[in-house]
Order: sequence, then C-alpha cells, then structure tokens
Amino acid sequence: MVQKKYLFDSFEELTQTLDEICGSQHYNDASGVLLQMYNPKIDAEDERIVEYINEKCNKACLIGLTCADIADAEYDISDNPIELNVTYFFKTKLYELDFDMDHATGFEAGRTINEQLLSIPGAKCIEVCYSCSSARINSFIHEFGHHTLPMFGAKAGRNIRALNAAKVYGTKARENGIVAVVFESDSLHVYMDNCMGFQEIGIAMQVTQTEGDNIVTTINHRPATDMYEKYLKVKPNKYFVENVCEFPLIFDRKGCKVARVPAAYGKDGSITFTSDVRKGDTFRLSYGNADRLFAVVNRSINGLKKFNPEAVFLFECGNRIRFLKDQAYREIIGYLGYAPDTSVAIGYAELFITSNGGGGAMNSSLVAVGLTEENSAGNVINACVKAEEDVLSSYDGRGHIPFIDRVLNFLETTSMELNEVNKELGRIAYTDRLTKIFNRWELEHQITDNLLMAQDDSYKLCLIFMDIDHFKRVNDTYGHDAGDMVLRTVVSEIKENLEQGHVFGRWGGEEFIYILPNTPLDDARNFAEKLRKQIEESSFGQVGHITMSFGVTEAHRDDDMDSFVKRADEALYEAKETGRNKVVIKK
Repeated sequence: MVQKKYLFDSFEELTQTLDEICGSQHYNDASGVLLQMYNPKIDAEDERIVEYINEKCNKACLIGLTCADIADAEYDISDNPIELNVTYFFKTKLYELDFDMDHATGFEAGRTINEQLLSIPGAKCIEVCYSCSSARINSFIHEFGHHTLPMFGAKAGRNIRALNAAKVYGTKARENGIVAVVFESDSLHVYMDNCMGFQEIGIAMQVTQTEGDNIVTTINHRPATDMYEKYLKVKPNKYFVENVCEFPLIFDRKGCKVARVPAAYGKDGSITFTSDVRKGDTFRLSYGNADRLFAVVNRSINGLKKFNPEAVFLFECGNRIRFLKDQAYREIIGYLGYAPDTSVAIGYAELFITSNGGGGAMNSSLVAVGLTEENSAGNVINACVKAEEDVLSSYDGRGHIPFIDRVLNFLETTSMELNEVNKELGRIAYTDRLTKIFNRWELEHQITDNLLMAQDDSYKLCLIFMDIDHFKRVNDTYGHDAGDMVLRTVVSEIKENLEQGHVFGRWGGEEFIYILPNTPLDDARNFAEKLRKQIEESSFGQVGHITMSFGVTEAHRDDDMDSFVKRADEALYEAKETGRNKVVIKK
C-alpha cells in the first residue's frame, strides 16, 4: 500500500496531477486505487472536476466532500488548495456505491449495500461520505450494520459565510447523496481512534421530546434552550451557537462517547443538531480544554506509530476547529509530522462506527484511521481515546498555572466528587436492598417520566409486570434464605437482557416490573417470552426449576402511572389464573 497527497488550485494543476497518478507504476500494479478529494473552496467547478477525475482515472474509486468552514473569518480556509489524496492498494479490492438521495430513501440505499456485502465475504471496513440528512444516513447504516464492519467517514460541510452548497463526491458531485467504498481483503488491517477529549461535567440529563431525529424540543421536560441558560447563562440569541460550541453534549452509544453541538435554535426553545439525537437518551454537558484535546491526539499518534500504518486518513469536525481557533492546526500537524501524506477531511460530522455498532455520526471529534496490508498487524479500534496524563501534568508545580486552567481543574474535580456522592445517595435511595435493582419508589418515578415522553404517538412505551410462580411454596419448603437466593438469581438472569434505556426493578415481594421505552407491543411480547423461556430453562440450586408469569401492556395516551400498571397487573393476573408460566397481553 502506498499513499500520496496532492494539492491543486486550478484545473490545469489537476490535469498535471492526474497525468502523474495514471502514469505511475503504482497505478498500473494496484488491485485498488482510492482517490479522496476534500475541497475547502467556494468557487470550484465541482461537476467538471469530478467528471474529469472519473473519466481520466477510471480504475480508481473517488470519494470526498466540500469542507466545513465554520470558524471565525480570520481562520477561513476557502483560499486553501483542494486536496486529492491517492492510496494504492496491492492486496485489497475496492467497491464504490454512489446514491442520489433525491431518488432513493436511506432504507433503499442501505438495502443495496447489504446485498452487495453478501457477495463480498472478505469485506473489512467501509468509508462513507454523505451530504444528506441525518435521518437518511441513520436508516442507511442501520440496514447493513449487522455485518459488523468498522466504518469511518464524514458529512459534507460548507462555508458559513458564503453559504455554498455542501456536496459529496463520487461518480458525481451531489448536494443530496451518499458515497460508500467497501474494502475487501484477506490482508487489510484497520486502526481507528475516536479522539474527542471533551470532559463531562455536571449531572446527567435526558432528552424528553424530539421532532424528527435531529431536533430536541425538551430536556428534562423543559424547553431545550433552558438548559444552557440555567447552567451557562447563555440565552437564545444570534450568539447562541458561538457561545455553546465549547460545551458539547456527551452521549454514550454502546461504549463509545458521542458529542452533539447545536447548529441552530428555534423560537419554541428547540435545538437543531447536524446529527441524530434520540428521545430518551441521557447525556451530560462537557467543556473543552485545548491541552486535553492535544493530549488525546498525542496518544492517538503514538498508537498509530505502534500500529505502523501504510496510509492515514483524518476526519475532523468543523466545530473542533472553531473551538481551537489559531491552535487548530496543531492537531493536524502532529499527524502530518508522522505521516506527511495523511488525508485531511473537515466536515459537519465525522463517522466512527465500531464493529459492535457503537458510535455513529460524531460532532467535535477527530477520527483517525490507519490502514495496512501487512499480515503482522491486527485491527485496533479505540472507541474513546483518553488523554495522556503525563502530557496533562505539564506544570511542574513551581511555575505559574493560568487562572482558567485552575478553574477548570476545580470544576472537573468537584464534578467528579459530586457525581460519586450522587451515585452513592442514589444507590441508597433508589435501590432494592436485597436484589440491588430499582425499588418501587424509583420505579414509580421512572414510569411517570416515561409516560410523559409517550404523549407523542410515535413513541411506543410498554410495561411488563412479572411474578415468580408458587414463590410462597419455595419459602415454605426450602426456607427464606433459599427464597432470597431465587430472587437474586432471577434478577441476575433478567439483567442479562438489559439494554440502554430499559428500566428494571422490584415492585415488591416476588413481583418485578420491566419498562421498554420506544418499543411496540409485539416486540415487548416477544421480549417477555424470551425472559419466560430463560427463567424456565435455568436452575436455581436446591430449589431446582421455577417458572414466571408475565403481563404485558402498551401505554395509552391518557394513561397515568396507576392505570398503566393496573392494566399490566390485570394481564399478569390472567396469566396466573389460566395456568401460569405464560405471557398475556392486555391492550
């Protein structure tokens, strides 16, 4: 594998570049040629350039985008040259798929990729660039996510002052498109870093109402912008986005930290993001510190050096550059110092998706990708690169520490201490003493909060009421210690099925409640049946086998906590009266 970077300002320079690429021995010998084009200019002849590249280099796969240029005017990048980065593969085949999203849905495009992957058993990873909405890219990725392939890439951006069209490059230049390149090889190995570096502070909050998949209308049942006014004294005005860009919201997506930064606000107090935000998600505010971000990047560079890649790709968020201002290129220079031909894309969002589906479209992050065809390497995926403490501890204790660094350290330390105290208080107040899951008091609060979100007809909320069959017989026959063992073991078995957003707790005695947010009734029934079989097939020490009965219901628009639970309890009662060890639905 060989990587080389070219820069051009004019069409004439492009023709010379392509003559050199197509006339090279590497081009002739390569099993696959990847061309990545990243364009910061506002007046480039996109269509002409893309058409010429595809015509001239018909052996290559072209992928790229217009760059995000959202920093202050003094850091404008529109005069920078266009980058054309070529990577020659010698043991890897490339497959390019280009979608015009004016004539396809995300589902349709995703199904096409899925069908293609079925015929590429040696697929190792996928690069994706897009200029469509977050809703479409999410449904696109969802359709082939089960192939468990790492993915990387970026969303096209534009100049915030010129307001030029954001475009993705593939077989054509598209304002509403998706371009994907699939890498197939027995020898290709992948290194991926999610370099965020923003530090979480404060309490956890919840997205309680959304419009579409990228507009948050309420947080903790209050207008979304109220959060910034409460904690940062930032009111919704023309400086709103500028004032909050240093404080991303941090979500956890299957063990991967994902940041979100507002792109706009509405008069109703809503906030618009460039990437998806889900109803029911929990998050914390975070703050940025340049030294911490650089420390994260240093660790990434050191990791890349150990991996020893033959090609390096960077995908950086425009908001990160807006935050770092004149220091932004320190990050890029660090990578270029190690690998001078590194490709650099600056987008509205950067894609980082692990093989288990963690991550997604990122904001305020830098995604570093390394590739090699050397057989000695193995895949390395770092879902959240941590800062190197020795870099953070750059002050030796004798010199002057800047005031802002001292304040930020105080906030971070205090936040961590308060978080630990709150966790301990919560454990005592909300947890059932025997089983260590939520108690009835907390379940009532969780049900009430979820019912508020279920006021939206598109948000399906289900509740499972479950009970251990003949539990009194267990206590009478084997004693209360055995009964306690059964309760703890049942909880342990059911907790194996807990997913993000699910709520599970002890209602009292041998009764338990499981809350399934954003889940249709049929799915809830199937989930309850799965639990029933799991309990029936398990062994409980000297007690042997036991069974459980389940009542399942879906929230109605006019439900309160009492009516919702009562209906599930009635379903449970029917299950007990008609033979036990079954699941009954009550609509």
